[in-house]
Amino acid sequence: MTSPSQPPHNPPSVPDTAPQLPRRALLDTTVQLDRQKTEARRQKLESILAEFDWKFSTGISLVEFKATVIQECITIHNQLRRTGARFTRARDALLEKKGRQISLRAHIFNNLLHVFASSFDISEETDSRLAEKARLLLENIIPQLYDWFAKESVDTVLNDRIACDRANEPPRKKRAAFEINLPECKRGTNKNCHVERVIRQAGPQLTILLEPHITHSDQLRNAVDTFRKVLENTKTELSHGDCRRAGDCLIALEAEGKATHVLSSNAREWKPLSDVLGFEFVQIAFPEEKTV
Repeated sequence: MTSPSQPPHNPPSVPDTAPQLPRRALLDTTVQLDRQKTEARRQKLESILAEFDWKFSTGISLVEFKATVIQECITIHNQLRRTGARFTRARDALLEKKGRQISLRAHIFNNLLHVFASSFDISEETDSRLAEKARLLLENIIPQLYDWFAKESVDTVLNDRIACDRANEPPRKKRAAFEINLPECKRGTNKNCHVERVIRQAGPQLTILLEPHITHSDQLRNAVDTFRKVLENTKTELSHGDCRRAGDCLIALEAEGKATHVLSSNAREWKPLSDVLGFEFVQIAFPEEKTV
């Protein structure tokens, strides 16, 4: 008598236990600024950042943050501390000027200061009191913004390869006004960074790789021109303005070998930089804010 055939034995499947590589996200300056602009942007970015194991920014990004939102806060503070300052007059004067940072000033007034008034229905006395209130608020907000970026916003702020001195200087208030936010870099006086050395080491290859992209990006063209200035003259000493012109490239070099992903709203510069340096680019957008 033959025994019934047995079904083939299939061993239980073994789950894939291979460890996942940690996802390390570089946050460029646009992301850091957006986290401070509105609560809706902050919430969306926090949900994206939760997907990464390690989040970091760089010293050059911190310099850019100081030169934008912190500098605009200092500008507003200086306007409000003038003799006889009135809040609505200072606000309207600052927002009516032309310039790249007008929208950033509006974000500061609307989302950081929390001081509101209409110039049509406020007394001069109340307007003066609001100017004083806003000025005192800024004296807390300005150092808090720096501390948030440097100590709270990310797991770390990388600044070892370039070691930017300006990034390590918090805004300081003197008797009435804040000191210059970004003092000029002077080797032997207040500058001990390695930016020229980093450019001479990595610049020749990076400029070649970026050459096909500079026709589509003024920022990358400015960065490549800054790199070439250093490469062609061994005595060139950059200042913070030069470093800001080469900002994205310097940020990328600081993160090279450390980041797996780059988060930015700026695809024109960061997509080619990610391609040539081996990052995965994650473009940040806020389509819900688009007007019809």
